[in-house]
Amino acid sequence: MRLAKYLLLLIIFSYVCINSAFASVKVGVTHWVDFTNPDETGVYIELLKEVYTDEQFEFDFSTYKRITNLFEQKQYDFVVGVAKEDVPLAYYPHWYLDYDYPINAYFLNSTHNFNKLSDLNNKVLSWFDGYNFDKYIEYKHDYYPISAIDKAMDLLLNKRIDAFVDFDYNIPQEYKSKLSYVEVVPARPIYLAFSNSKKGKALAKKFDQAMPKLKSSGRLKQLYKSDYKNTRFENFDANKIKVVLSTNDESLLRFNSANNAKSLDAKLYTLILAAMSDYRIEFVKAPDTDNEVQYGSNHCYANKINTPERAQRYLISKPFSLYLAPRLYSPKDLSQFNNTNMLNELIARSGLTLGLSKLRVFPEDIMSRIDDVDESKIKGAAINTFSRLEQLARLKEFDASIEYPSDIATYWHEITHADIHSFDLKLKTPFTVGHLMCQRSEDNIRFMLDFNHSVATLIQSDEYKSLIYQYAADLPLAQFNKIYKQALLDAY
Repeated sequence: MRLAKYLLLLIIFSYVCINSAFASVKVGVTHWVDFTNPDETGVYIELLKEVYTDEQFEFDFSTYKRITNLFEQKQYDFVVGVAKEDVPLAYYPHWYLDYDYPINAYFLNSTHNFNKLSDLNNKVLSWFDGYNFDKYIEYKHDYYPISAIDKAMDLLLNKRIDAFVDFDYNIPQEYKSKLSYVEVVPARPIYLAFSNSKKGKALAKKFDQAMPKLKSSGRLKQLYKSDYKNTRFENFDANKIKVVLSTNDESLLRFNSANNAKSLDAKLYTLILAAMSDYRIEFVKAPDTDNEVQYGSNHCYANKINTPERAQRYLISKPFSLYLAPRLYSPKDLSQFNNTNMLNELIARSGLTLGLSKLRVFPEDIMSRIDDVDESKIKGAAINTFSRLEQLARLKEFDASIEYPSDIATYWHEITHADIHSFDLKLKTPFTVGHLMCQRSEDNIRFMLDFNHSVATLIQSDEYKSLIYQYAADLPLAQFNKIYKQALLDAY
């Protein structure tokens, strides 16, 4: 009986703590006209005042870069209107704050005709100082920071920059007829990012509790007015389980974009998630940290190799993707060396120069083969796949590179119409498989089971198999079928 009373008191005490007001709440915010004004008016601030009726706010208005940096230094209880990629270690509520507009790269019609993000390779780009848009443009480029939109337009018109990266609403109307754009980042939700503490989690919970009531009462529509349609709250289903998938795959980061998916992962996920309607999936840029507390508890990595260490820490799916083992590629014909057995022998006999990034890591059996190659035959190469293949196509720094067939299939013909030839490195394992990897939580256990069930059905289909074969380069179909069975079908 005493135990029951104790538990009841504990529950009541926890509820009171979570729902009680805090004497002071420090908030980092950037000035966005009509949304967060320095006089503490605007849509977002009015929303905060309706959610947190008893809290006392201390607003600190500053640049986006500064508030995100100070948040990481634990100076705020939460920051307003941030993308998850920019504050990966925050605690995030289930409800978002708004939907941001796409980020585009604007260029002069009379000067360029960019159709895809890779067209920005080796170009001079500009954006407002303090925004880290370069994390979404992995192609080699020069950066020119600006502090005023008029300066950016002047640079564009005078052809001192090739493109200006920003939101459409910041581009002056009088310039738009002269400009076209290529999308850099699609529309995505922005959030209140809370400190990963008891206080932050309590504030986040209060936000999640208030938002459904504000939506059902029509108050959200009144607050956002003409921008309400852009928020996507109308079709937002709070009952769906939200799962955040982090990735560095460019196509996956644009999963909900109008642009067609290019990568194998994006095409496979399109099929897999179509059968998983109970979930709300959000793809975000993978953070540059190993901290497990990322993007809330329902966080997964879109594609990882399974290792014993990872299996101890995470939930690991059965394999869903298949990549043929790396091969040596060159624009030069390698057919005369078909009888050559080893990489070092091929390099010595052919006179090829191998391009290799110092930061690139391959499986051990590949690294041991590279160690046997004469160092004078190895030149530095870019870490970014597209840039490295562009170097290979130019045949200036080097004329051979070790690459995954799927990357060749994705990027090579975007760079050149020239043929590409390959050499089998004769590795112990002819393929690598990818897995979904999730933090351990009840929701993620359910998500993992449903993911495995979806894949188990799809791998039996010709459509799924054909997608993977498209990225298998020149592998004979009979040999691919054998690998497909061994890597995927036999795993289920």
